[in-house]
Amino acid sequence: MALFERTVAERYLKTHRKGAFVRTMVRFARGGTALGVFAMVVTLAVMNGFREEIQATLFSATAHFTVFHLAGDIPDTEGALKTIRAIPGVQAASPIRLEKGLLRRPDSEMPPETVVVKAVDPATAHGTSSIFDSMQPAPIEQLKEGEIVVGKELAQRLGLKIGDTVALAFFRLELGLGGQQPKVAAFRVAGTFHSHSSEYDKAWAFIHLGDAMRIARSEGRAEMIEVRAQSIDAIAEVKPRVLETLGPAYHATDLRESNKSLFAALTVEKWAFAAILSLIVLVAAFNIVASLVLLVTEKRRDLGVLLALGATPKQIQRLFELQGLRIGVVGTAWGLGVSVPLCLILDHFRLLKLPAAVYDFITYMPFRLKLVDLLLVAVFPLLVSWLAARYPAKKAAALDPVDALRAE
Repeated sequence: MALFERTVAERYLKTHRKGAFVRTMVRFARGGTALGVFAMVVTLAVMNGFREEIQATLFSATAHFTVFHLAGDIPDTEGALKTIRAIPGVQAASPIRLEKGLLRRPDSEMPPETVVVKAVDPATAHGTSSIFDSMQPAPIEQLKEGEIVVGKELAQRLGLKIGDTVALAFFRLELGLGGQQPKVAAFRVAGTFHSHSSEYDKAWAFIHLGDAMRIARSEGRAEMIEVRAQSIDAIAEVKPRVLETLGPAYHATDLRESNKSLFAALTVEKWAFAAILSLIVLVAAFNIVASLVLLVTEKRRDLGVLLALGATPKQIQRLFELQGLRIGVVGTAWGLGVSVPLCLILDHFRLLKLPAAVYDFITYMPFRLKLVDLLLVAVFPLLVSWLAARYPAKKAAALDPVDALRAE
């Protein structure tokens, strides 16, 4: 933009002798833009935070994705593990088996609890799941055959302590003297875990992979292999690479696929809230239009003089477009300058606590900023401000200098 347009635009916006009402309208336009930008940044940050926390919770008990054989158990478990671990982008891989069963204390009158029993390899399980970070009193690497690890809520409900013996009836029938009977085994409680998610803490249990193989008579074959990539975002790149290497007999799934509707709903909510709050910026745009229309009326004589002295209609139009853009820039800067530091502080120090009755896995209000969101929020009010200034700018450019001077 030429120096002439910038100088005149700045002079018109900072004039103090006349146009107090116009200056008030300009302040309202800047304030409305700042408020809209602030609301959009905070909303997008909160929605990003909840999405990341939900993903982190879902992937705490499982790896980033799980590989299984279409025919059943993985034929060559050790060979498949070596192949997967050698693939670029794979951080860790661990074999597992999944069972369901009923857990109870033999000396208790309480009814049994339904649990998901996950059999893990103690040597590699921690590399694929962060749920074992909270395991007490010993790490998962010390888990032995005949031992079980239960969730903290499940242990409290059944009154279990370290060293207690529990009976676990698997939903896997075998032929006995009385016909088909479930397999029952006794386990010693070796530890507890606390994932901050009731879905895991009250209904999950971990046993040694050797126990599950013996009960399933799988002859050393794992049912699935859990794989951890460098990050959650890397799943889309690493998973196809693993399947291509293993061959067409293998398939893989992750919790983002099984919870696709949940994450799709979160995305829709995020942009729906942002679109609704963007109406604040659009309302501010009407103030920009009104203030510039009043400014054109107030400066009618000055514009006639500028046109008579050689200023082109195109320069006059750019002059007012620049004024609208400057209003948007100042309002956007105010909004970003307040919202971005506020979100960073609130998220870093976790100042906004959430009641446990609302979210058991999120203890505070998370605010996660993304560069793409900030760019979109910054560009939107600038575009709206420029478009809002187009109408009064064209009206000013179409002004006849003779009529303007004669009217004065």
